[in-house]
Amino acid sequence: MANARKGVAFTKNTTKLSTNWGSNLKNVLFPRFSDAALWWKTALGTVLMFIPGVNLLAFGYLYRFLRSPKFETDGGISLPQWGDWRQLLIDGIRLAVFILVYVCAALGLSFFTQRFFYFGSLGYLTLHLTRIFPFFMVILQPLFLVALAIYQQRERPRDLLDVCAIAHQLKYVWWPMLWPALGFWGLQAVCGVPYGIVCLYGIAWFAGFGILFACFNELIRHYGDRMEDRKSAA
Repeated sequence: MANARKGVAFTKNTTKLSTNWGSNLKNVLFPRFSDAALWWKTALGTVLMFIPGVNLLAFGYLYRFLRSPKFETDGGISLPQWGDWRQLLIDGIRLAVFILVYVCAALGLSFFTQRFFYFGSLGYLTLHLTRIFPFFMVILQPLFLVALAIYQQRERPRDLLDVCAIAHQLKYVWWPMLWPALGFWGLQAVCGVPYGIVCLYGIAWFAGFGILFACFNELIRHYGDRMEDRKSAA
C-alpha cells in the first residue's frame, strides 16, 4: 500500500514538473545570451577545439561555464572570461574524463542490448540500432549533466555515489534535456565526425556543448533550490 502511494505521488510530481517545464519551454530550448563579447569568446573556443591537446583548454572553458553561469538582470546568460589557463587545463581534463565515461557507458549499453536481445527479428533490429549507439547517447545525456553538476559542487568523486541525490535532480531534467540532447547529436551529425563535414567538428563540439550547458543552466535557474533540497522538494 505504501509503495502504491509513493507511485501515485511520483506520478503527480512528474506531471507537475512536466507542466511547469512546458510553460518555460522557450527559455529552456532557446536560452538567450546577453554578452557583448559572445562572438569572440565562442570563436576562440572553436579554434582551440580544433587543436589536439590544446582543445583541453576549450573543454575547461565549457566546464567553467557549466559550473558558474552568470545570469544578467535582463534574463540573458553571459559567458565566463578566458583566463587562468592552468586551471582551464585541469578542468578540461576533468570534463574529458566525464565525456569518456559517458561514451563508454553508451557503448557498453549498446553492446549489452545487442547481445541480450539477439534472437529472431528483434535481434536483427537491435543489431542495426545499437551498434551506432546514438539512442543511448541521447538517453544518458541528462544523467551525464546531473552527475557532472553534482561533482562540480565539491569536486569529490565519492559524491557520484550518492544515488539518491542524482535521482532527485534527474527527475527535474531528464525529460526537458532530452530535446537539447537530440539537437546536440543532430549538430554532430551535420558538422561533426564521422558523418558530417570533418573540418567543422570544432564548431560542433564547442557550440554544441555550450548550448547544451546553457539549456541546463536555464533549468537550474528555473527550479533553483528544489533541485538542491530534497526535503523541500518532496
